[in-house]
Amino acid sequence: MRCRRCGQEKLSKEFPDEPPADGCVHPVHYCLRCMVDHLEKSNVCPSTNCHKELPDGLKKKYEDELNFLFPVPSLEKMVLPQPADGTSDRYIVAMLLNGDHRSIAFDEAQKISDLKIEISKYLQADVKKQKLFFNLNNEEVELKENTSNGESATLGTYGVSAGCTIRVMILLYSINHLIEDSLFDLYWEYPESKPDFLDATAFFYNNKTLVATFDYQHLDHPSFKNRCVRHSGDLMDFEKKIGHHMITVRFQELPENVNRVFFVLSAWNSPTIARFKSPRLRFFDKKKPNTELCENHVASLPNVQAVIMCRVDKLPTGEWNIYDNGNFSNGNAKNYDPILHKIQADLGV
Repeated sequence: MRCRRCGQEKLSKEFPDEPPADGCVHPVHYCLRCMVDHLEKSNVCPSTNCHKELPDGLKKKYEDELNFLFPVPSLEKMVLPQPADGTSDRYIVAMLLNGDHRSIAFDEAQKISDLKIEISKYLQADVKKQKLFFNLNNEEVELKENTSNGESATLGTYGVSAGCTIRVMILLYSINHLIEDSLFDLYWEYPESKPDFLDATAFFYNNKTLVATFDYQHLDHPSFKNRCVRHSGDLMDFEKKIGHHMITVRFQELPENVNRVFFVLSAWNSPTIARFKSPRLRFFDKKKPNTELCENHVASLPNVQAVIMCRVDKLPTGEWNIYDNGNFSNGNAKNYDPILHKIQADLGV
């Protein structure tokens, strides 16, 4: 069956099993997903020449049917495994942004430099590219190797205690002022069944507050002057079966209050990003399009709709650092709320 709204061929079970309202005498034309989208804006039957009012609770009924057809694990319910002997009070957890983690024996006197070496052994994270963070009183504190007076810092220096989680961020690249146009190429291979789309989105933040969203639908923002952010829209290579979205950013021309950016890939039609092969991020200086400066990819994808490919933070020096992320979320360009909630959680909100 073909949905008249999205134009996709779908199984009959992906459509409502009966007309949406009493008195509707037409066949069912809209798939469940399109009906949910429609019900977010209107409670009137969308079929041509039918304007019957739709009953309360219909949107939830269709959402429940979709959740039954395409179950998605709740990321919020994921629980970190504890050490095998149950002695979590003698361990800390080092965790990458993608959820990979390792329990490490706690020693208040352990130097941060030694902790980084230990993390590198277990999580394949280059010591020189690690940045460690610890949540202290709802504030994110960086665990630097040396104190302000040059002495070696320890876990005790920052008040880290047993049972705490240390967040590990991996530096991919530092963008200096010599790069005028930073090009982020987010791309994917088609699912085996047919060509399909992922959407690249850039979320711009002032600390923990969302300032602007750029995607294929939102190409401009009043506070972003001189087209300092540009989105390519769909660039599809049907011969190689690869799709691209390219986002170009002039970091030196961004509004003064912007100091953080998240780049996300999300599935548009597919219920899960796991159907796509090798979602990747490549970074270039636009003046040198043949010289890849860094790359990031996701090797294993769960049944969720989106992946946060990277996070870019502004430094006091004016440089911008690109960090690996690899965090998963539900949500897509039709509804960014789950992705924004995931980012807020990453930021400690």
